[in-house]
Amino acid sequence: MNIWIAALVAVLVQPLVLIARLAPDLVSSSGPLHGIGFMFLAVVVVAAAAVLLLGIPTFLILQRFNHLTWVSTSLSGAFLGALPAAFSWPQQLEGYSAGQNWHGTYVETYLNGAPTIYAWLTYGESVLFFALHGLIGALVFYAVWLKFDRPN
Repeated sequence: MNIWIAALVAVLVQPLVLIARLAPDLVSSSGPLHGIGFMFLAVVVVAAAAVLLLGIPTFLILQRFNHLTWVSTSLSGAFLGALPAAFSWPQQLEGYSAGQNWHGTYVETYLNGAPTIYAWLTYGESVLFFALHGLIGALVFYAVWLKFDRPN
């Protein structure tokens, strides 16, 4: 039962991580925040799937082999959080050009199908943000599990 409480809390902390991550953009935004509720819902759904399909089995494996520490749990969480995003690297897209806002400056991300340095930087930043979500989720999971696992 303790593992399910820990999993629930690890999922529910993810919108808070998203708010903290987006706080500078949310504060400086002059326009309405359309779609923010959908974004929170998407974060919860993806986090729930990640915790159930990747996190809990990894936790049980670490526990089975007596490697369950906060370090192993946090490293596993960061790795598992970054893993899905790591497979979405920039690819050659023939004839495609695009750009985006990169921390307040418009930059080209694709020029005639070739990813630019900014496409790779955006990719790296995305992988790091997903790793951050996994790291915090794993640490919260471990802390809650420890709290409920210890005898009174």
